[in-house]
This record gives sequence, structure tokens and C-alpha cells, in this order.
Amino acid sequence: MLVCQTPLRVSFLGGGTDLPEYYKNADKPGKVISTAINKYTYVVVNRLYRKQWVCNYSKKEICNSIDDIQHEYIRETLKHFKIDFGLEITTLADIPSEGSGLASSSSILVGLIHAVGTLIKADLNLIDIAHLACHIEMEILKKPIGKQDQFAVSYGGFNAITFKKSGRVLINKLEIDETLENMLVLVNTGIHRNSSDILTDQRKNTQRKVQKYNRMAEYVEEGLYHLKKKEYIEFGFDITNSMRIKQELAKNIINDKITQLVSRCAQKIIGYKICGAGGGGYLLFMTEDSQGLQSKFPELDTFRIRFDNQGSRIIFNNEK
Repeated sequence: MLVCQTPLRVSFLGGGTDLPEYYKNADKPGKVISTAINKYTYVVVNRLYRKQWVCNYSKKEICNSIDDIQHEYIRETLKHFKIDFGLEITTLADIPSEGSGLASSSSILVGLIHAVGTLIKADLNLIDIAHLACHIEMEILKKPIGKQDQFAVSYGGFNAITFKKSGRVLINKLEIDETLENMLVLVNTGIHRNSSDILTDQRKNTQRKVQKYNRMAEYVEEGLYHLKKKEYIEFGFDITNSMRIKQELAKNIINDKITQLVSRCAQKIIGYKICGAGGGGYLLFMTEDSQGLQSKFPELDTFRIRFDNQGSRIIFNNEK
């Protein structure tokens, strides 16, 4: 048996510039600032002594052919590695993962690649795993997504990630102290949504709204300047200003409930953004009064985060 633990992520600035429609056509590369966090997904892989594939997630599948597996990430991972022996695969998460905006889908896929790759002793490092996850999600499954999530959760840490026109991805790990960590609170909006519609709309409009994406990329540079100087309040302002531009990139990124939640704690926040594509999932708040902000939402799931510096890792392996 083998167990892989992979972090979720929070993206601060530059989301959308990791879409190939932007970075392959813009004058400048795409760039984001994001961090892996101390909430995780888990993939458990166990050999079976029969040629059958058992998949446990929100439902259970028992299949005699890999092609019959409905869980597309499990199916495509097994197909990529040409697995010809039986496996039981279980996926778990620390928080409800569907529509969270915290990259849970990419985290699961990275964990699957890492776990199955380790099982068969494939020669893959964390960057290789991220590239393969991008290939499966974007090219095989045609998901309307960008590249930042796969690298953020695989590599771990607080990073500035650059996406070159050539397809090359550069990761600059940043040293951030606990001051910023202590200012961050995640609030579950209670809205569960499928991000595909928003992302599809966003990708269709990328070229028409290229100036807005350019401005979001500029906020990444401003954010890096403020982080270097430990000007965290100004960094929070960058996040809010970038969020205002993000709202204009596609329909339904912001809705009435999200606006109401932000209004409830307006006096306590320095910066805020909706995580992921938008429309629901988690809101990220920056505040100098984390406990006071959390008290504003007694009926909702809220938690403070810590940065994860390890990325995806194997935490149990008796297959050695």
C-alpha cells in the first residue's frame, strides 16, 4: 500500500494569466503568486491480486477494464502509465473538495500521478508530475483551465510562477514570514459550483479583454515589490484591486451572496478575493484581526491557513 498527501493552494494574484490563451499570445509571460496550504488531499493505492480496478471516492466503482472507469482522473492516470495489474484506489480530502476554488481537482490528479508513478518506480520529479498533470487535464480531458494549480500543489511553497510562451514554467520560491500567514482567513461561502462554465466563458473572452489580463499581470509585479518590503497591507490592497478586475473577465464570478459576505466584514479586512474561478467556494480575507473576522461568520466554515513548503509527498509506502 502507498499513500500520497498533496496540498491545496491559495492563489493571490495573476489568476487567468496562466491560461494558454493569454501567455501564448501576450507580449509578456503569464505570472501568478500563490501558496500551497496545510489542507490536503490523499490518494491511497493498494495492489489487488486480481485484474480488477476498485475506485473509492464520492462513490464506488468496480471495473474489469480501465476504460470503464468513470473517474476520469483515475482512468487517464492508469492509462498513461499503462497499468496492467489490479489496483484499489481511494481519494480523500481534508475539506469538501467539489467547487472549493482551492485546486482540489488538480491536487487529486497530482496525487494520483505521484502515487501510481511511485508504485511502478517511474522516474518523475515534482516538476515532471506537474507537467504531466497539465497534459492530462488540459490536453487529454480538455479542461478549460490554466497551469498554475498543478505546479502550486505539486511543488509546494509560497511562489511566483511564470508561464512562458514556449510552455516553460519557472518557479521562484519566496521567503515569507508568519506575519502574512497570521493575516489570512478562508471562509466557505456555502455555494458549491462547477467552475467549467465560468472558465469556458473566461477563455473565450481572453483576447477581447487582454488589457485587463495585462493589468492583472502588473499587479503580480506590484505584489512582489510589496512582499519583498514586507508591506503586507499594501499587498492586501493589490489583491482587492486585482479582484475588481477579475470580476469583469467572465459572468457570475461574483454574486449577491458573495457581495453580502464581503460587506459583513468590510471594516475588518485589508484585502479579499474569491478563490479559484469564482461564483462560490472559498473567500480569502486578509485582516489584522483574524479572530474577530471569523466571529462575523458563526454559521460558516472558516479557518486560518499555514503555508505548506513540501508539496506533494509519499507519506506511507510498503512497496519498497
